[in-house]
Parts: sequence; structure tokens; C-alpha cells
Amino acid sequence: MLVKQQKDACFCNIGQLLSASGGRAARGMARNLQAQPVSLKIRPLSCVAVIGYIRFAMRGIFCTKEVSSGIDGKAFSVRALLHKELQGCNVYTLDQVHSDRIVFAEDITPGEIPEADAIISRNVNDVLCVRTADCVPVLAWAEDVPLIAAIHAGWRGLALNIVEQCITAMRSLGSKTIRASIGPAIGKCCYVVQSDVIEALRVEPSVNGQGFLVVDLWEAAACGLERAGVGRSSIEIKGVCTSCDTDRFFSYRRQGEKAGRNISAIGGRSWSLPGLQVG
Repeated sequence: MLVKQQKDACFCNIGQLLSASGGRAARGMARNLQAQPVSLKIRPLSCVAVIGYIRFAMRGIFCTKEVSSGIDGKAFSVRALLHKELQGCNVYTLDQVHSDRIVFAEDITPGEIPEADAIISRNVNDVLCVRTADCVPVLAWAEDVPLIAAIHAGWRGLALNIVEQCITAMRSLGSKTIRASIGPAIGKCCYVVQSDVIEALRVEPSVNGQGFLVVDLWEAAACGLERAGVGRSSIEIKGVCTSCDTDRFFSYRRQGEKAGRNISAIGGRSWSLPGLQVG
């Protein structure tokens, strides 16, 4: 469900994107750089000109749990944390309600946390964030215009087609070339479901080794992207199960109410945080 659409496009500010950050962001950037092969090209700062704006190779991050450990994982707390770690960036978080509601960053008033499950911005300096603890985070970006999006897709959101609706909204803003990354979420290995989830998702379930029905939420999200015209070659699936990967990610299925929230972010200097890089 598309909420509103603005008309004026924004272009990236190179100075803001290149400015240094402190705290976990600086440590994450150092870790990211150390992980790269020795080369004269430093990946986080590599860029190419694309129709009037600068496109950076590092677009976003699926943060590991060290980023949000120690906070309650609510939208206000995560926004405050990212404001501190990514000083100078406008940070947007959502009051996620497993809906198909999509908002635009330029429509959000300062301090507002809108009730929605996807957000789009035409300012690539903005940091768009979603929080998950087994649900599927999807980060998307255009390669022909300055346009980014973050999607929170649980099984209810997937059933409401939030992924394809968000990509369709991005296309309505002029993009013809969109890429996306599907982040850590509960995997087919662990996602035991009942018939209501299977019927809502309209997918063919599998049977695990214990005889229980399971579904693949990563594949469901990928199919949503494909239905919106994003080709398989433009879709990255991290393939990391939050329930299995106890060292790096929170999982509601594994931890219950005590589970924290995994942060997925795109735009600004979000790529400098610790985690799985996007793009």
C-alpha cells in the first residue's frame, strides 16, 4: 500500500558520504577494509558516475548482533543508536506492523516513526532501517537514478505482496534497473509452519527430516522481486539462517521474547557498520 509520493529528486552529497564516523561505525569500517584483498582499490569508496549522480559500491549492511546488543530493539532505540554511530546522516526507522504499508522518507516529519513496513528515499544520503528477528529484510536500490528502499517482510507482509509493491513504487519514480539483497532470516531448515502460513503465502511446502512442514521465506521474497520485474541475476540472497547462526544474529524462534533485533540498513554511511555488506 503506497502512502504518498513526492516529486523532487535529491542527489547525493559526496562530502557527507566520505566523512568519517566514530564508534561502532569506525570499527566496522576497519573490519570491512581488512576483509578485502590487498589492492589499490578500496571497495567502500569506489564509485562510478551514473546519469548525474554518484553510485557507491557499498550500498548497505545486514548488521550482526553486536551492533544492537544492549538495547531493546525498538524503533526509537535503534534510531537513536544509528544517529550516534552515523553522525550527520538522517536515519529513518519504522513502527513495523506486518503490513503492506510503504512510506517515503521525504514525507516523514523530523522525529516521526511512521507505522509501515517499507520505506523509499530518493536521497541516497538517508539511512533507511528495518528491524528483524527472523523475518526477511530486503534492501533494494536503483542503478539508474538515486533511489533506495528497505523492506521488512514477515510471512504476513510477503502474503500481502509488500516486496513487489515496493519495487513497483520504485519503478514509478523512474527506475528501470533495480537490484536487491535478501538478508539473514529464518531458513527453510528451521521454519516449521502450519497450514495457515502455507495458504497465505501460496507456496509449496517441504517436509523436513522430522516430518514437519517447512517453507522458504528467502525464496518467497525472491519470487516477489521477480514478479516486480527484478531478474534473478539482480537478486542476492545471503542465505544465512538467523535461528541457526547463534553467534551473529538474534532469532525470535530460537530466543522468544528475549530476542533482540537485527538491524538492516541502506544509504548514507550504513555500510560502515559491522555485518554482511550489500552490493
